[in-house]
Amino acid sequence: MKPGSLLLAALLTGAGWGQTPTIRQGLVKPMWITALPSQAGRVYAMGLAPVSPSEAQAITQASQSARGEVLSRLRASVKSETSVSSRATMTQQTGGRATGTSEQQVGQNTNIQASATELPGLSVEETWVDVKGATAYALAYLDVPIAERELRARFTAQKNDLFQESDTPTAPRERMRQLNRLKNAQVELAKLDDMAALLAAGGGDAQLRKDIRAGKLSVDRQMDQLRGSLTLSLEGGSGASQIAAILRNAALKTGLGWAERDGEFQLVLDYRSDAKTAKIDASQKQWNGWWRGGWVSHTTTKDTGIIVARGVLSITLRDRAGTEYESVEIEAKGLGVSDFQAENRLKQDFREKVEKTFTKWLENLVK
Repeated sequence: MKPGSLLLAALLTGAGWGQTPTIRQGLVKPMWITALPSQAGRVYAMGLAPVSPSEAQAITQASQSARGEVLSRLRASVKSETSVSSRATMTQQTGGRATGTSEQQVGQNTNIQASATELPGLSVEETWVDVKGATAYALAYLDVPIAERELRARFTAQKNDLFQESDTPTAPRERMRQLNRLKNAQVELAKLDDMAALLAAGGGDAQLRKDIRAGKLSVDRQMDQLRGSLTLSLEGGSGASQIAAILRNAALKTGLGWAERDGEFQLVLDYRSDAKTAKIDASQKQWNGWWRGGWVSHTTTKDTGIIVARGVLSITLRDRAGTEYESVEIEAKGLGVSDFQAENRLKQDFREKVEKTFTKWLENLVK
């Protein structure tokens, strides 16, 4: 994210609570540069940046740095880290001496600053430009009560929607969709858990994080139940062990279960090629499993003698009742100076395309 975008996010966050950063310029330094403000329920930090190449960019960088400093102080407290660079002094209910380091430290907190855009209640209160010293300063703070209210509201919305463990849908497709909703809830709850830990480090209610973690466990239990019922199996792919492994890994990665046979959902495989040029090699059984019967289409280029092996893999998803839901076709080819080389490269092309296409297809299927 560009620095300007981060500053815009900070301004919008502050504006949501009637907070607009004040910009000062002059010879008299604000008091917060020497000693950070003291206010119950707030965590303050300061950022700075050289006025180069422009004053506007310096204000943006200083604001970005200040917001990142608030978060880095909280995160350092959560992880008990002592190596976090000290560009500012955190104060919660008592004031303190404000310190800062040079611009070279800004890049070290990039990942922390990106997370700062998601933390509610984090705002830039004021900026100041020291024209003589060619330095821009910014004062940021986290309003812990405001952030807690936002997190509680988001957590309550998830809880009311997804934590009803007795309400598992019976229809297979609805269970697939429910699984996807639970996966999204896992992502949201992980963010809330992280932010609740930061708020607790800033003096917030530690019970909020306990409640969020209990919610995560509830979601995990529901997902385990759904995985047990939403199993996939491979049909019509006898001998295609390499493709079966790719499909199994993709299914498990998406959060679905896998059975060797008779799953609630079946993946039906079909290979096809140009029957006129199909080649069957009964002596190479290890290759035949890829082509369902051992055939593959070959074309020889007259000018170069290069052999092109082609194949099309069709994958269809159906349930035990025979209802078909989705299907996808994957075309692959391999080039070589011999049939063996062309087929090996065809297999490699199939492996790569099956893994990429099928994974994306499954993700879309459960939306």
